Amino acid sequence: MPQDNPSSYVLGASEHERRRLTLQGRILNPLTERFLKRAGLWAGMRILDLGCGIGDVSLIAARLVGPQGLVTGLDPDSAALDTARKRAKEENLLQLDFEQGNFESYTTDRTYDAIIGRHVLIHSADAPEWIGRMVSLLRRGGIVAFQEYDLSYFPPIEPDLPLFMELRECLVELFGKATRYPDTGARLYHWMHRAGFSNTSCYGECLMDGGPESAFYEWFAETVRSVAPQLAALGVLEASVLELPTLALRLRDEAVSAQGCLTTPLIVSCSGERS
Repeated sequence: MPQDNPSSYVLGASEHERRRLTLQGRILNPLTERFLKRAGLWAGMRILDLGCGIGDVSLIAARLVGPQGLVTGLDPDSAALDTARKRAKEENLLQLDFEQGNFESYTTDRTYDAIIGRHVLIHSADAPEWIGRMVSLLRRGGIVAFQEYDLSYFPPIEPDLPLFMELRECLVELFGKATRYPDTGARLYHWMHRAGFSNTSCYGECLMDGGPESAFYEWFAETVRSVAPQLAALGVLEASVLELPTLALRLRDEAVSAQGCLTTPLIVSCSGERS
């Protein structure tokens, strides 16, 4: 059963979490850019990026809309927004700004050409209700485009990697307890249709990588580090047994010696248009 407050961001707002987001961006940004282009983002659009974090998706969107467009990134973590603003300044993306706030309580008189987000709805107390509310923030013909995990399972791998498999099962258990819809990605298509969006497109991907130079080990280790307090608090796994400083190295050694690889959960990309 989910907790009484399933809207809290499970991964926290620590420096380690911001490092995890940096690693995640390096791996997922090519998928996200391809998805946003396919969803129909174009030059001159006005876009709202929900749960923007350190700005990876906002930066992609700002490049796509160009100097004639406008992208607003929204996130409650002020330190993450400081990083995002610095990155936008370094790229001279004057069409990109950021606001501090929780998307679930966000209100505005503005309307947007597109509302986008990556791995944010899974943390919502009521994602389907919020998808319905997005209609009022969009012009007619406006686009919603979200990438979300299905964290109810991880795809099977060959051969078995005991450490990785134990930890990923802990993540599945954690998100099953701490979020209302751990399988948010699998539900997106239905939720968008139920909210009245048309021309809905949906597809899923799973990334896999191994070898001694893979960035997956550090990314996965930082993910576990970010949720270690929650794992302990919910009785999923004691933080003291994780040996966090060496976790990435041990994951790499396990995969390389077994000639195996790590995987992501299913990543679902879904978009639709306001009728």
